[in-house]
Amino acid sequence: MLLSKVISLSLKGLSKYRMRTFLMMLGIIIGIATLTVIVSVSKGMQKKITKSIQSFGPNAVMVSAGGGKMFGPPDEKVTTLTLDDANAIRESVKGIRALSTNTMNLEQTIIYGSKNATSLVVGVTPEFADAWQWYAEKGDFISDEDNASMSKNCMLGQTVVSELFGDQDPVGETIRVNNTNFKVIGVLSRRGTSPMGMDMDRRVMVPLTTAMKRLYNVTYVGMIRMYIDDASRLDEVSKTVTSLLKERHHITPPQEDDFRVTNTMSMANMAKGVSKTLGTFLALLSLISLAVGGIVIANIMFISVNERKKEIGIRRAFGATAGDIKKQFLGEALFVTIGGGIVGTVLGIVISQGLAAIKKMPVVLSWEPFALAIVFSTVVGIIAGIQPAKRAAALDPVDAIRG
Repeated sequence: MLLSKVISLSLKGLSKYRMRTFLMMLGIIIGIATLTVIVSVSKGMQKKITKSIQSFGPNAVMVSAGGGKMFGPPDEKVTTLTLDDANAIRESVKGIRALSTNTMNLEQTIIYGSKNATSLVVGVTPEFADAWQWYAEKGDFISDEDNASMSKNCMLGQTVVSELFGDQDPVGETIRVNNTNFKVIGVLSRRGTSPMGMDMDRRVMVPLTTAMKRLYNVTYVGMIRMYIDDASRLDEVSKTVTSLLKERHHITPPQEDDFRVTNTMSMANMAKGVSKTLGTFLALLSLISLAVGGIVIANIMFISVNERKKEIGIRRAFGATAGDIKKQFLGEALFVTIGGGIVGTVLGIVISQGLAAIKKMPVVLSWEPFALAIVFSTVVGIIAGIQPAKRAAALDPVDAIRG
């Protein structure tokens, strides 16, 4: 029997039982729509993670005060990380192109005129620029002279500039931090979001000495950042730094570290691993939905074969072979699943776009969901339809006509 004839008969058979056809398609639609959303959101998350890692800076090793956590800002209550630690790392560890130390307070009120904003305030040295590969877009960077004199100069991130100054040039203006006036000498280039979801442009940077002695009155630092020449040595440098600090801080098992060492490569791998694991789990759920949909299709088609015995018998009486009957019912199953796959893909794309617009979730649309929909729908259609099609083909024509 010609393919066009199979298509015609299959569509004609399905059109007679539209509600039944819709119910058979529903499971496939839900499964494929879910799979489409998962693929789109997973690819979007991976793109966002890659971008945020790039924003955080390449080839970096970070030492943060406080142990136990893999990500997040330094623990402000931990006072054991010092400038002497930074100097020891600089002298002992090879391959460090730039090293900077900083101290910070996460939420400070920044005032300009009648406007105010909440911002991270960071004390830095000039090495911050090279260690973070993050430079001034406008004006000057914090200098050695600023640190030597504990000056009240500062730099602003783009978010702070937007909230306090709008389109006005902030360089030369005066802001207030902790009841201390600071002159704006520069604006940082835009950086984006960190891997932890933090707005890296919401910050004010002041000289490290000014932060430690005038703002916070501390003798310790919150973070040491290193820029490494060779990306392949990130793990090696991380282990060396960890061993050095354990020795300096007199930490022996089972004591927990009072610091944590991370690097951009391990951060990227962990974040991608979490995203991949979550995506795999959700994909399995959608495949289970497809499997359930296939079972429903098979059961409904068995019922359909029993109800359409007379139709099958008449077709056999007019010359249709058992193979023709088998092709017709298998074709019906494939039309149901492939049609459901196409509808599910379109629905999944619409849902993905809705999530991107309403929930601001990262979404990347690609050809993969459509290809997966066709493949999975075809496989489910063949598996679900083959046995009902065989049963229909095996019916005795005389018995079938009798019903």
